Amino acid sequence: MDNVVEHELKNSLQTELEKVPAEVRGLIPRAQLEALTMEFYDQQWPKLEKQFLAMGDAFFQTFVQKSNELIGVLSLTEKSNNLLMWSHYARSHKGFCIGFDENDPFFDQRRSDKDEFYYLRKVKYAKDRPTKSMMKLTGTELFLVKSDDWYYEQEWRMCAVLSDAHKTIETGTFPIQLFKFPRGAVKEVILGACMENKLKDKLLNVLREKYEKVVVKQAIISSNEFKLNFVEL
Repeated sequence: MDNVVEHELKNSLQTELEKVPAEVRGLIPRAQLEALTMEFYDQQWPKLEKQFLAMGDAFFQTFVQKSNELIGVLSLTEKSNNLLMWSHYARSHKGFCIGFDENDPFFDQRRSDKDEFYYLRKVKYAKDRPTKSMMKLTGTELFLVKSDDWYYEQEWRMCAVLSDAHKTIETGTFPIQLFKFPRGAVKEVILGACMENKLKDKLLNVLREKYEKVVVKQAIISSNEFKLNFVEL
């Protein structure tokens, strides 16, 4: 038996014994009670373990569902020139990339040292899932650990409460939650290598009117390497 489990069982036994009148407690030696408790645990645990695991799975599924309903995640990357990122998240190079200033106060709005929301943190990549119970997982283990298969993303995350969104667009599946960010937090905008001219003209007009100090670059696919080059406009 695990020493921690044995310790917890003895503490629980002591708590329950204190509820029993002294004259009743004296009818059986404490050591014998502990031995019977341990024996019962060893006999019943295989059955109980299956029930606890089933309860744990149900709790985890409920937690994930509620998290999707209540918590949003802003996902950013360190790598503006990663070909896979442009393919997966920018409509196969037809979209654009916003470069943020990570030192802007927008990315650190913590209300306390224990706050898990509204500040930017680096994602940790691991081979194995966190194995602690849900109640013992830290904020990092809950929100910032991903399989090392995703290491190429070099992701940073900032969690937010979805009810704080400035605008909600209803869709057929999950609603789109939009949050405002300060213009000063934007450093650059990179236009995708395959961006259509109509979208490019529209985006450039917005940048000229509202983000005149932001650096604008055009992504160009290298002709002799598997890479992107950026040219400032």
